[in-house]
Amino acid sequence: MPVEECVERVARGEAPRDVFTARGHPNVTARNQKSLEITKDPYLTKRGNCIVACCSEKAAGELAGDVLGALARGGVVVLILDTGNRWDYVIGETPIATPTSKWRIVVRKSGYVDDSTVAIHANKAASDLDRELVAELKRGVPLRIIVGVCSTI
Repeated sequence: MPVEECVERVARGEAPRDVFTARGHPNVTARNQKSLEITKDPYLTKRGNCIVACCSEKAAGELAGDVLGALARGGVVVLILDTGNRWDYVIGETPIATPTSKWRIVVRKSGYVDDSTVAIHANKAASDLDRELVAELKRGVPLRIIVGVCSTI
């Protein structure tokens, strides 16, 4: 399945997905070139340059059951970040593991997998996100997040 078709299927709810909210924060820098993170923590420092949103309603291990199951199999992961005015998306591969983290969600350009990883070999890290989206997140705006998976089987 072409990647663009997967993005459309996830956006329309035709693939396993979970939709939840987080919010930006004045300390969002989104300068990390290797990963991006969404955290449940209510506060972040500028040292957390991979973090793009805080106060998330969900962490990786709390995603919908069908999404967690799909992450453990081969497939394409789509992460859509939408403030209502600006949006961007990230594509990666499933980690072929079920995340268990209760605090964060991480997308990585590398193949490293830990308990918070929902995508590996991603096409974008925090530094690659649309900079107008990042500017909105620095203002602390709410963020709608969609994590979806298209099977390659």
